[in-house]
Amino acid sequence: MGTAERIRTGRVRAGMSARQVAERLGLNDAWYQDLEQNDAELAATLTLFQAIELASLLSVRLQDLLGADSSTVESIALLELPSRIEAQVAQQGISMQEFEEQIGWGLEEFLQSPIRVAAELPIAFLQDLAAALGIHWFALIPEGTQPG
Repeated sequence: MGTAERIRTGRVRAGMSARQVAERLGLNDAWYQDLEQNDAELAATLTLFQAIELASLLSVRLQDLLGADSSTVESIALLELPSRIEAQVAQQGISMQEFEEQIGWGLEEFLQSPIRVAAELPIAFLQDLAAALGIHWFALIPEGTQPG
């Protein structure tokens, strides 16, 4: 079962309409329908916090919604990432601009306000950044985001 099917199945199990979930996430109906039809859509379009909210609405963990085992992944706070980025840049002996080119995303605002930027950019940003830092992006999912 893929991510889209887990979202659809979870929504039905939760007794919610697609429109209700879309409204709770601040999405239009078509955007939400994409989540239930395309496995890659969640990471490509939702922010980490929207994805956590979706998982909460469906009474599952985000990791479970994505169908991955994260039991061995140690949590890393978003606020730790700027220092990890700076250390990676120093270790590689490259400029911040070169690192940004490697990952395909600008980092200036993220370095100043990682939580705000993580709330604005899609999960794909965190996936690309985590890969460049040699960590699994699931490590960036805040602890305590169990179903509620």
